[in-house]
Amino acid sequence: MGWSIHHVNLQAKDVRRTAAFYRDVLGMTEKDWVFPETRGYLPGDPDKLALLGDGREGHTGLHLIAPDPVFAAKNDLIHNPSVGGHVAIHVDDLQGVIDRLTAAGIPFSVTGEFAIPGLRHVYVNDPEGNLIEINGRV
Repeated sequence: MGWSIHHVNLQAKDVRRTAAFYRDVLGMTEKDWVFPETRGYLPGDPDKLALLGDGREGHTGLHLIAPDPVFAAKNDLIHNPSVGGHVAIHVDDLQGVIDRLTAAGIPFSVTGEFAIPGLRHVYVNDPEGNLIEINGRV
């Protein structure tokens, strides 16, 4: 199965101050977040969400998000990717991952295209409790 790290999402209580650190001190470039037409609940104000793109495609790189306790409920998910941060792994065969999670009886949350154009997302905890996002093409 082909895979790559798509992004790292860090929780930031003060998104603007944190984005300024990565931009001004580490030299990263802040990019505009582009939402899909099928956007789910994802506050897009600059004080709630920031993208520091790594120069690859779309939304790859570093994501900063303000913790939002209602994020999961508003998107009908059992996992809340806005709290505590997560790493996102892009895979070639997302349905294969979903099938293996189902067969193993591991709880996961799956979305359609809702946050990043062209991608759907699966959220799952690894055995240590780390939240992982696995995404693949729609």
